[in-house]
Amino acid sequence: MSRKSYKYFSSNIINYKMLRNRELGLKPTLGYSDDIYRKVYSNIDAYLSNIPMQRFTADQGAIFNLEFSLDGKLLVAACEERSVLLFDASDQRQIKKVSEAHCSCVNCVRFLDDHTFATCSDDNTVKLWDTRKLKSELRTYRGHANWVKNIEYLEKDQIMITSAFDGNVYAWDLKNCSEGNTIYNNVFVMNGLMRTKLTPDGTKMIICTTSGYIIIIHDLNLATLSNDLKSFRPHLYRLMQLSDQTFPSATIYNHLFKQGRKSNRLEFIDDFPNEAEVISSLQIHPMGWCALSRSITSDENEEWTSVHDIQTRSASDYEDAYRYIHEPAIEEDEEELSENVNRRPTDIWMGFLTNDDLNAYRNSPLLNIPDNFHSTMGVINSGIIGQDIFKRHFRNRPEDRNRIILNLPRLTHFIKEKSVGKGYIKELCFSSDGRIICSPYDTGIRLFGFNEQMQELCYCVPNQPRELYTISEMNNYHPDVVVSCKFNPRHYQLVSGCLGGEIVWYKPIL
Repeated sequence: MSRKSYKYFSSNIINYKMLRNRELGLKPTLGYSDDIYRKVYSNIDAYLSNIPMQRFTADQGAIFNLEFSLDGKLLVAACEERSVLLFDASDQRQIKKVSEAHCSCVNCVRFLDDHTFATCSDDNTVKLWDTRKLKSELRTYRGHANWVKNIEYLEKDQIMITSAFDGNVYAWDLKNCSEGNTIYNNVFVMNGLMRTKLTPDGTKMIICTTSGYIIIIHDLNLATLSNDLKSFRPHLYRLMQLSDQTFPSATIYNHLFKQGRKSNRLEFIDDFPNEAEVISSLQIHPMGWCALSRSITSDENEEWTSVHDIQTRSASDYEDAYRYIHEPAIEEDEEELSENVNRRPTDIWMGFLTNDDLNAYRNSPLLNIPDNFHSTMGVINSGIIGQDIFKRHFRNRPEDRNRIILNLPRLTHFIKEKSVGKGYIKELCFSSDGRIICSPYDTGIRLFGFNEQMQELCYCVPNQPRELYTISEMNNYHPDVVVSCKFNPRHYQLVSGCLGGEIVWYKPIL
């Protein structure tokens, strides 16, 4: 008996036993559901529909993003050459092509309900569409000054979150908008922003960067986020962590990291299996348990997929998550003299402050910076730092003067990827139940589980970071490098898209 025939024969026996046990009313044994999922996911493979899929490789370009409708009936593809494709997920028939949906490549698609979806583009705009009338968009949102890369949605508040390479995160109020008059707030800004994601319950915002770390904003409150993080520069705080040198303009924000904070508490993640430079893509577990990311080294020769726990930890975990930088004690009678002496090279951190930052500092009710505080050519004179600005703050919070908040280890799983298609972002995804990860892999895909039994993450959290379990590796399914993939939220169905403009459909072949 051949190996393939044996596998088919064994599968039929297992199916028969399952059906027989159900007929007899026998209770499922321990691990029964895991066995079912393992059987289903380990047999996923590509399949051909009865209707050949139309290909527009010449004019649609790469498939940058794939998104199913909430009911799983429609698939929308975001394409390189300004177009959007719609497919019937039941028979894979292409039912609509929206040419010239944007003026540049379409980067992301996000369904807001069963019929309404949003797209964003390198033309710096976000557009809203209705699947029932696609002759033109419902509305166009303008505000970003660079390529818009992702869209999130808070259903309970009807707020759409967008982020772009201009470093801005915008919150668009869809309840109070009319044509040409859309209310939005710039809730966060930073250099090197790559992706912004929300957990399914909307209580956390996760941001990945081009500097090798991820930001978690716990207990998210969009109404106060802009004011809470006003003047805060994540890269400056990260520099302080790496250099073991305290910067007053960074330690003054230690309170943003403290466990007792009620809303918009910050935390950094930096434990990657490689020397991560650019964290190019980001996805959140359907239960909000972890973040899935793809990171690239500075020389672009290595790519890794990583899973990090993002759940709130107990207060005891944070008790020792800091480091004091000890400096020589200063006598009280020398304090006035020391104020006029630059005791350490503050030009390092003041070089991060521009005129815009200075204006933000002046307007900050926390700091009360005097008007005579000035800058030249965008870099503040470090010799005058420490006289009144930070002294007042540290007098009330002396414990923060030389304290650096440390990052907790949060890496749970990882695996090395092929470094192909350099310069293109590869979008990963979770299955709807969160058990399985799909990752673009050269001209195919790979499916990963958290362990060999393909259990849910909550039942198999490792004590130490471990490699993801490879369920299957499907190579050479595309004519070009795969850059996107997506699971159907309602059915056992999976799709992947490549730079060559082709979409491949997968399902369990039992």
